[in-house]
Amino acid sequence: MPTSNLKRVAVALCSLASVAVALALAFPATAEAQVLYGSIVGNVKDPSGAAVPRATVTVTNKGTNLTREAVTDESGGYSLTDLQTGAYTLRISQPGFKTFEQTDVVVSLNTVNRVDITLQVGEVSETVTITGEAAILQTETSEVHADLVATELENLPVPLGRNYQQIFKTLPGFSPPVNSHSIPTNPARSLEFNVNGTSDNQNNTRVDGVSTYNVLLPHVVSYIPTLESLQEVNIVTNSFDAEQGLAGGAAINLQSKSGTNQMHGSLFEYHSDNHLKAWPDQIDDPELNTGNKPKLVYNQFGGTVGGAIKKDKLFYFVSYEGTFDHRAVERRVTVPSAAMKKGDFSGSDTPIYDPLTGNADGTGRTQLSVSPGDPNYSLCNTATNPQCLNILPAARLDSIALKLAALIPDPNLPGTRNNYYVAAPFAFNRHQVDTKINYNATPKLNLIGTFGVLHYRTSVPTVFGDELVGRPIGGSSNPGHGHGETYRFTVMGNYTFTPNVVFDAHFGWARQGTASEQPGLGKNIGSEVLGIPGTNGPRAFESGWPEFEFNGADDYATLGVDNNFMPYYRHDPQYQYVANLSWIKGKHNLRFGTDLYHMGINEAQAEFLFGAYPREVSTLNEDLHCAARREPLEEDATRLPMTPERTALRHLCWGCPRLQAGPFRSPMNITSVFGCSAPTLVIAGISLQN
Repeated sequence: MPTSNLKRVAVALCSLASVAVALALAFPATAEAQVLYGSIVGNVKDPSGAAVPRATVTVTNKGTNLTREAVTDESGGYSLTDLQTGAYTLRISQPGFKTFEQTDVVVSLNTVNRVDITLQVGEVSETVTITGEAAILQTETSEVHADLVATELENLPVPLGRNYQQIFKTLPGFSPPVNSHSIPTNPARSLEFNVNGTSDNQNNTRVDGVSTYNVLLPHVVSYIPTLESLQEVNIVTNSFDAEQGLAGGAAINLQSKSGTNQMHGSLFEYHSDNHLKAWPDQIDDPELNTGNKPKLVYNQFGGTVGGAIKKDKLFYFVSYEGTFDHRAVERRVTVPSAAMKKGDFSGSDTPIYDPLTGNADGTGRTQLSVSPGDPNYSLCNTATNPQCLNILPAARLDSIALKLAALIPDPNLPGTRNNYYVAAPFAFNRHQVDTKINYNATPKLNLIGTFGVLHYRTSVPTVFGDELVGRPIGGSSNPGHGHGETYRFTVMGNYTFTPNVVFDAHFGWARQGTASEQPGLGKNIGSEVLGIPGTNGPRAFESGWPEFEFNGADDYATLGVDNNFMPYYRHDPQYQYVANLSWIKGKHNLRFGTDLYHMGINEAQAEFLFGAYPREVSTLNEDLHCAARREPLEEDATRLPMTPERTALRHLCWGCPRLQAGPFRSPMNITSVFGCSAPTLVIAGISLQN
């Protein structure tokens, strides 16, 4: 940018800053809330209603004996900012008046509490004590907000999982929060919701002042503190102040509990099992609803403890929560019969024609059959099928397709649809620790440090096990194993230069680490076992199974890996730097600050596409033509509707099946694999690094 432009920008910024300060000084003071702290403001008067200047105002935290002082101005007003949340005792003294004392003045997160006082004439040694009551209305700020305190969080009925976000459904403007994404992608089991009609990615949640923004998926947060560790949740849904950044729907501020001079703690256990549940919806036959229901054991337990390491100086708080979700999951899928896997489709009433016969327009073709001397002639029951129709000759079966067919289990239920039932154990184990240290270093300097860690592991079984993989049976949408750790760390503090000038700052760091790995990794099954070139690469995440779909998985169960985004390894860091200065000048309360975010995406993830025909395959004859001749497809006037039998035959003959195989190391053309014309397929692993 030219120097002249830089000068113009600098002048403009200075002018805007000057105007802002002038406007602030021109109007009466309005108290400002703080994301990490709260404030107490008010006016002190005598019995006649006149202001009482230069009165000494003292507040003392009842849990830690932390004390702050202020002096009323000429109009009798006082303001105490950057107060840690909790219950305080407010004391006001002035010669010629009785000392005023009000207990249980509650300071809440991001809230201004107004306490106006009328002093009574008398001796300072006399004390008037009043028990504090919560203000009915918030009159000091224009924010629209709600507060959830510890007693509500701990005692309101919350579903298993004990996520504070479940309570949002009781707040105006919130859509009912719902689960989102697989466990490895969202191990905190954060919920997704909309506020006042805004997008679900317009909410910002801070834990002890530090954003828990999920860089990759901003509609969920990366860290959910344990419910027992939370002191307060403050939810702002309108009229955000300058400190509520990155929020268009809701600015949500969480504060963890602190230790006090009194040791306190808790223990909890929440349990559910199959004996407390109804029969699963999938078992809709009343005759099957007998005996034991599918196994389900859910345990969530833990405890908290907090107290003083050194009275009035150093305090600690620790919370642990363990979550163990173990259950039997089940699924029904469709698999071909044993006869179909050998090439015998004589059980179908639909004729299967040989594409190597007849005319190019599809007329004049003969029905496929097997003759004596062919190895597949033994499949023919001449008593019911004297011409051995709809049985494929052994020479027409592809060797790779036969390898796959040999791995597919036979049906274990009657019928041709949903004829294979499988059940297996699912497990999700999570350990979470949240800690906090408070240090009253001096009467002017207070420091706080927090640390949290979430460790999880999950095991999701697949329809065909480790040998052939297939779809996840249930529990989570990612097959195989997930594991990882998410960390958060905050250090914060405030320093009182004078009763009218207070500085606060904090630094936060968080990193969401998670991995999801499907069965079969470490072995190049596509290229080495099945013999399909280009389906695996040299790197570890390029190993494993390709995916084989049958008419979009509508006809028969998917074989191999079931998705196009695994495995993945994510380590997404973020840093936050915040500094604020509160300055009370006469009747004016000014607050300046800066809030800097540094977010990164550091991931390795396989993303691959589909290799298929350049147009939708819709005729059996085209499939057989491709399989038998290994030639490019030709237009065919005969368009037979696809049936399960035709689809099974198409894939058994390896008629250019719809293949999702990867990740690949370099571009390839499916023609080189199958001998059938197809578009170029480009597959690559994605690695984004900050």
